[in-house]
Amino acid sequence: MPHRSLGIRIRRVKEGLVLGFRDEALLLSDSAEFIYRSADGHRSVADIAAEVAAEYGIDHSEALDDVTELLVDLAANGIFEW
Repeated sequence: MPHRSLGIRIRRVKEGLVLGFRDEALLLSDSAEFIYRSADGHRSVADIAAEVAAEYGIDHSEALDDVTELLVDLAANGIFEW
């Protein structure tokens, strides 16, 4: 199950949630922040996708694709671990 990596700096700014890693910063969209907060190491990717589908009123398969893509991208930057 995906979980957040240690050492990631998190800041709330006017525009949203910013993650600091290495020497970079990433501003998360509302939906990306929802996914980031949901990936707590206790929920599966399918569980998170179901929550995203319910929250944003989208099809579960679309939510699953979106959640998977975001988590893979964030894992590639060391923000998540599997």
